[in-house]
Amino acid sequence: MSRSFDKKNVILVQINEDDLLSFLVDKDLTDDGTIKCRTKDLAELLINTIPEYVFAEYQNPDIPSNSVSMVREAAKCMYTVKNRDEITYTDDYARSKSTKGDFGEVLLHLLLREFKGTIPLVSKAYLKDSPDVPAHGFDVVHVSPQEKILWLGESKFYTDSKAGIRGLIKDLKGHINQNYVDRQFAFIMKNVTNNSIPGRNEWIEILNDHAAFSARIKMLNIPMLCIYEHDIYNHFEDLKTDEAVSYHKTNVKKLKKLFDRLNTHPLKSNLNIILMLFPIANKQELLRELEHRLYCMQQI
Repeated sequence: MSRSFDKKNVILVQINEDDLLSFLVDKDLTDDGTIKCRTKDLAELLINTIPEYVFAEYQNPDIPSNSVSMVREAAKCMYTVKNRDEITYTDDYARSKSTKGDFGEVLLHLLLREFKGTIPLVSKAYLKDSPDVPAHGFDVVHVSPQEKILWLGESKFYTDSKAGIRGLIKDLKGHINQNYVDRQFAFIMKNVTNNSIPGRNEWIEILNDHAAFSARIKMLNIPMLCIYEHDIYNHFEDLKTDEAVSYHKTNVKKLKKLFDRLNTHPLKSNLNIILMLFPIANKQELLRELEHRLYCMQQI
């Protein structure tokens, strides 16, 4: 079933190339007459995506409106927000949350569903050993039903863009090798046999047929999302102007060049990597909005 997440057009797609996607958070007029980044709308969009991210579409595409208990359970599968009034959003706090990356995974899930038409094959958050312990493996496991492509993605939610790029490169080197991919396929196979994804039996057969490492690499798309702070939101009220678009593209192309330079993976020519860049205005502000909403979800 096709879902539309970004009904309010909060997310702008700026670059859409085979190996590079870039996004911005739109800006809008506020009640006091100023133009501000739609951070609250982005937070609301991500929070509303959590139930599907946790349970995956094959359970119920209308979870948010159908079951209060499932919404609460989905929120508790993220990390625990103990008391929102006691949270101090220092740089150290924001940095500690980046190591979990829960919201980065949710955003990657949303972007793939919204802009690439994928569906989740395995629910990563629901399979955590503990809500406060990150799930092992790739950050998202999606499929393109028509093309029979497996999407194994990584995400980084950092303040500094270059640090985020280096984090993605580290994951690429650590995760794309025969031993790790074989373990991940075994993990995926184990869980596909226990869910009701559309075309389940066909996907079991496809995964079984792709036993050789070379065959598995060929069926993969590897989306790599870097969320980071950027000053474009301070310089432009209208992000759709030629000047703003040019400013954004300059930033994105520099990061793509850095990614390509650092990517010395021996299988580079065999990998279909899609770099996804998502600059935001302020990480601490977004994190604050997200955690306040997550706390409320966990209390209902």
